[in-house]
Amino acid sequence: MSEPVILVTGATGNIGRALVQRLSSAGARVIAGSPSGESVAGAPGRVVRFDDPASLKTAFEGVERLFLLLPLVPGKVELARNAVDAAKAAGVRFLLRSSGAGADPQSPVAVARLQGEIDQIVIDSGIDHTLVRPNSFMQNFIQFYGGMIKAGTVYLSHADGRSSFIDVADIAAVDATILLDPQAHVGKAYTVTGPQALSAREALDAIGAEIGRRIDYVPVPEEAAVASMKQMGMDDWTVGILSSLNQVIANGWAAEVSPAVQQITGRAPRSFAQFASDNAAAWR
Repeated sequence: MSEPVILVTGATGNIGRALVQRLSSAGARVIAGSPSGESVAGAPGRVVRFDDPASLKTAFEGVERLFLLLPLVPGKVELARNAVDAAKAAGVRFLLRSSGAGADPQSPVAVARLQGEIDQIVIDSGIDHTLVRPNSFMQNFIQFYGGMIKAGTVYLSHADGRSSFIDVADIAAVDATILLDPQAHVGKAYTVTGPQALSAREALDAIGAEIGRRIDYVPVPEEAAVASMKQMGMDDWTVGILSSLNQVIANGWAAEVSPAVQQITGRAPRSFAQFASDNAAAWR
């Protein structure tokens, strides 16, 4: 019997690229799906455009296991419906949905409600599935806060709220483990986190210890964060989602520490201190 075909959507992003690399290293038959259709880590590419149902029909042809990661854009729920409908039509047998911590379709918090609504679409599809709900990425301190860290002062509206930051590599390890042998995980939802919850101040102290200088942290009101995002040209929908995420962190709702990484992969998740040590060159 031939190995099942695994299609990884979002393959050129943080989680997707790391996941394709892991699956390829394990000898899986993996296809890298993205809007460009480019090859990733030696895996063949395939065009995946969630706003084009016809292209999804072609993209999902012959796929037995699907990793579904959707972009954060207005209309995300409709894109999810397009993807799930196409997966059903193509006969996809297992779907792993990359969601978000706290997902709940009844939540008053915009980001949690959004993730929960999409999770519910997957649940209602009838396709065997698993939901993986990661917390905030450690890599945010490079991609989004890196410039401020280099300049010496970080402005965030997270107050003193703690978050159990997780390394993208650990998310990919969980996803790969499930996709390679999904049977034990069907119908389950996992919140995946790092090993401890840290405030922004504590995280910046860990980075400062590695680069040999203190990084100032200035908590700002959420209104100021919203104004800044709008000045950057973000649309109102995206601003609303990101603002609600800021509030989740500020209120301490992202502080849960989950054992899922250890339970699923057999090893502990990477600590923030190790992340800071391994990536010190990014902030110098």
